[in-house]
Amino acid sequence: MFPVIFHPLDYSDSLVFKELYNSSDVRVVDQLDIQVAELIKAVNPSKSFSDQELTNLVDQFFIDHEKDRYGNWIYFPWKKALIRLLPEEDFIRVRTQRNNYKITPQEQQELSKKKVGIIGLSVGQSIAYAIALERGCGEMRLADFDTLELSNLNRIKAGVTDLGMEKVVLAAREISEIDPYLKITVFRDGISESNIEGFLSDGGNLDLLIDECDSLDIKVLARERARAKRIPVLMETSDRGMLDVERFDQEPSREIFHGLMGNFNYSDLKNLSNQQKVPMGLKIIGLSTISTRMKVSLLEVSQSISSWPQLASAVYLGGATVANASRKLLLGEEVESGRYYVDLDEIIAKDKKSAPQVAKTPKTDNDFIALLPNTDLVSAYKLSEPELRYLIEKANSAPSGGNSQPWKWLFDQSGVLHLVHDTAKSESLLDYLGTGSLLAFGAALEIIQLVAADMGIDLSVQHHIQDFEEELIASIIFNSKFETPISNPNGDLVKGVGLRCTNRKNDERELIEPETLLAFQSLAEVEGLSLELIDELEDLKKLAPIVGGMDRLRLLHEQGYRDFISEIRWSEQEAEESKDGIDIATLEMGKPERAAMGLIRDPGTVEFFRKNDLGHGLAKISDQTLLSASAVLMFEADEYKPESFLKVGAAVQRVWMKANLLGYSLQPVSASLFIFHRLMRESNTGFTDDEKALIFQFKNELNTILNKDLSREEIFMVRINKVSAPSVRALRRDVSASLIIL
Repeated sequence: MFPVIFHPLDYSDSLVFKELYNSSDVRVVDQLDIQVAELIKAVNPSKSFSDQELTNLVDQFFIDHEKDRYGNWIYFPWKKALIRLLPEEDFIRVRTQRNNYKITPQEQQELSKKKVGIIGLSVGQSIAYAIALERGCGEMRLADFDTLELSNLNRIKAGVTDLGMEKVVLAAREISEIDPYLKITVFRDGISESNIEGFLSDGGNLDLLIDECDSLDIKVLARERARAKRIPVLMETSDRGMLDVERFDQEPSREIFHGLMGNFNYSDLKNLSNQQKVPMGLKIIGLSTISTRMKVSLLEVSQSISSWPQLASAVYLGGATVANASRKLLLGEEVESGRYYVDLDEIIAKDKKSAPQVAKTPKTDNDFIALLPNTDLVSAYKLSEPELRYLIEKANSAPSGGNSQPWKWLFDQSGVLHLVHDTAKSESLLDYLGTGSLLAFGAALEIIQLVAADMGIDLSVQHHIQDFEEELIASIIFNSKFETPISNPNGDLVKGVGLRCTNRKNDERELIEPETLLAFQSLAEVEGLSLELIDELEDLKKLAPIVGGMDRLRLLHEQGYRDFISEIRWSEQEAEESKDGIDIATLEMGKPERAAMGLIRDPGTVEFFRKNDLGHGLAKISDQTLLSASAVLMFEADEYKPESFLKVGAAVQRVWMKANLLGYSLQPVSASLFIFHRLMRESNTGFTDDEKALIFQFKNELNTILNKDLSREEIFMVRINKVSAPSVRALRRDVSASLIIL
């Protein structure tokens, strides 16, 4: 693994040397005269020599220094080569002369006393070479347990003849061929609890630790032990030229990884699965700072690629940045803890001006008032303000697409309550022709009728909407008030109004009793509506890729992606401030899935997916949603008209409350239906021809499972299952935000 140095004055060496020198199997290279000529020029930098003068000086040199006893012979066993070199001091002087004065001779001397350790030789190899080439240390310790594979040859300096060889051996040999006098120690089993102490301290503490290993456990272990010994740590991630500096020598109480991991330590990590470690690894590299293409790659791991990518250009850039930082740090120059970037894409990219986003202009109160019907509607009973606010508060608990809460309530001087569509809150890819909002309005009106009956208030609802996209939806006239609740066919459901919520948990699948499913159907199947259900696992397995594939296509759609990003509330603070949208906590995601959401948040990631037909892993996000379902329910109607959506919204609300009262949970899985509606009725959809073809394929596949005879309009779809209570419930805006009292 290491070269053998033969000193001519050492008799025992010379015996072995003679055997090698005379062997026909050993290649002998003696270029000592040329090296001496370089030495003479290095010693006399101000002089210019002719070829003859230099030849004469070399001859004179060997009169002063007996040639047979000058310099050393170096044997490289793996190459069966015997090379004659200058003695160590002169060799170093000549080899590093082109460093002056980027590195002064005094600095070179100081660096020769330093010990550097490198863990991980896939990326660390380029760092080791760069440091060795500059002679940025006098001793190097290398650790890696892995062997060279074909897929490593996109970034590691090696050839196919080296396949199967230990990476640490390859690196040690290459460095020895650059500088056989540089001391190298190798740890062929990599780093573990049992040998970390020796790596850091045998022969004296390291002056610098460079971490390029893949194991999160070892990264943490190495930092904990390095911090205890006040050894600084450098790391390069091969993405955006990110250099990480932790000056434990100056800050012995500094949190490892700048505190990004939280309170976890090596002992904690040992008890975690690889999946549980993923979010911590992503925290360390920084989701907000990694490149778009790395985000794409992380989402494609185990989909279209087997591991994350590392390019030779990035690896060699990392070798340069770490070698530079290493030299400065070891020479006592100011290198502060932190993260630094040498992002070549950013440096050489031309400025790109993105098209300005047109913000939705919110309507004023007067805009809504102008929509009121020109009628003589009058309520015989006028609600008190507390009654009105209570009723609206309950109505506003209705489900709406993306929790957009697209309603505006106007209570006029005649005691009539009007429902108007606040389009600025709901405009989206999925709210095609306002149909998603109509479902929400139907649910809200159903709640008002149930709650009013429970309050003893008799009312009547007059629908105004005749055509899609009309903004005046309905008016509610209050007829009378009684001391006790009045009759309502579904009055027992009023207890479920406050209970109803979306629950996205995935627990073990549990079938629903047939009589319970019949009860759901009886609540849904009013005039013109029907409820179709599937609960066979094979059918759910067929449905999952359809729902997932359509979810992916929605994200790849420019407006669909914009809608998705804007409706998510990415933190508890965002959810509390807006009191609308989908709180990310309600998605009931594990830490790896939540981390993936952070990657999707970068629009460049999705744009890359779109251009390269990637992101197929996004289609699998909903797999467990469908496969853990007790059943999937499809609400269908005779006709595709506004009234049908209002009716279905009311039916969904009834079924949802009944299910929640019985201990079941519902989650809408309807995005695909709204996109189907759009493509079947419009030509300009924003989808490519290939995407359209795929969407129609998904539609055909859906109709092999549901609505097989195509006799009904597919309006809304939910999955139902039995799970524990949701971790978080979606918030609603205050009543005052949606109510105008004239």
